[in-house]
Amino acid sequence: MSRILFTLSPITGHVRPALPLVRRLVDDGHDVVVYTGSKFRDAVVAAGAKAAPIVEGRDLDDAEIDAWSAAHGAPAPGVKRLQWDVLHHFVGTVPGFLADLDALVDDERPDVIVMDNGFVAGAVTAQRHGIPSVLISVSPLAISSKDTAPFGLGLQPPRTGWQGLRYAVLELVVQKVLFRESQRAAEQLVRDAGLPVPDGFFMDWIHTLATRVLHPSVPSFEYPRSDLPENVELVGPLLPAGVDLFVPPAWWGDVLAAKAAGTPVVLVTQGTIATDPERLLWPAIEALADEDVLVVATTATAEPEDVLPERPPANLRAARFVPFDRLLPLVDVMVTNGGFGGVQQALAAGVPLVVAGRTEDKAEVGARVVWAGVGVALPTDRVTDVTTSEAVRAGVREVLGQPSYAGVARMLAEEYARYDGVARTVEVIEEVVGAAESARPDEERAEAA
Repeated sequence: MSRILFTLSPITGHVRPALPLVRRLVDDGHDVVVYTGSKFRDAVVAAGAKAAPIVEGRDLDDAEIDAWSAAHGAPAPGVKRLQWDVLHHFVGTVPGFLADLDALVDDERPDVIVMDNGFVAGAVTAQRHGIPSVLISVSPLAISSKDTAPFGLGLQPPRTGWQGLRYAVLELVVQKVLFRESQRAAEQLVRDAGLPVPDGFFMDWIHTLATRVLHPSVPSFEYPRSDLPENVELVGPLLPAGVDLFVPPAWWGDVLAAKAAGTPVVLVTQGTIATDPERLLWPAIEALADEDVLVVATTATAEPEDVLPERPPANLRAARFVPFDRLLPLVDVMVTNGGFGGVQQALAAGVPLVVAGRTEDKAEVGARVVWAGVGVALPTDRVTDVTTSEAVRAGVREVLGQPSYAGVARMLAEEYARYDGVARTVEVIEEVVGAAESARPDEERAEAA
């Protein structure tokens, strides 16, 4: 059996999609080590893997990212904040992670490194040690393309030649001006690692350096590309079914009763990074208080009583967490700030969406929701990313009132059902290990055995 090293950004949306893979690989007899934040140690061990701690790298709870950034001089939200975040969270974390991974590779001697698309250190480590690698995407496909706008702007593919030309100019501005400092820092980082600097934009490197790139989505939710690299494959969603223990909350019967009575169930979720409830949670609760719906809110990083109104509306039910594989089959529309993993789970369950968020990759998620016809994207404040109760109310009414959204979502669910993302990803990991093993000289294989 193989030795497999997962290197994962210490962020919930990056770790959770990997856990079903870890469990399947362990069940198949592989030795699996997972290098990620201490927050996820218990989950890694529960999946049957060995948890390798972050020592020299930055072990930051993702719920504390905003507070950490503010304490370290981050500017207000906007373009400068985006530049700061990429430089400090995407590029700046790499040296510490590399120091840990060099020691870990020496100790564990992995046959393959599996990383998420935010963990540049995994790709650099694989290159330095001559180890094959598999990248698992946890965001909309972020590879630069002549057929799309620059990633992060939330713009749909060009419809005319002039629009395509405008996007090409925007791409130059993004790469040569907006992220010039990050590009230089990334190039120096690679030189310091003793590797040749790859061609092109630094945010594309992790995809081009990986042996295989697996994107957990389906064609109907991704923009068509004529220049998709050959190492990229859409494998379908990585659904965390069975990963979480399900203890029904006291109000679970209310959800079942609403579903049986035909009362729409609206799920409101805000993820684990952009956790300020003023952005979406509070506006959504206010918006839906007098609607003929049952609202289920998940509060993720805080207990409901700590963030919800003192006198919650009669139609509100809340919990810190409810496994989506249990909840989504009972939901009629999901209101979300646009986390990619949650949106994938909703679509796999045939649930249409109301998306309100523009930070991180969320503008891209919202744009794809609209493009695919499975929901609406709401405006948010350009500085605070706060939406309004009026916008949420209008969005939910639109999605519930127009059967086409649910119809398209059900069609996508049928497409998602044709994929087994976990099985295919495990298969590819094993293929990569097998190909690397076959390419090794006989004496090296005998020594390794």
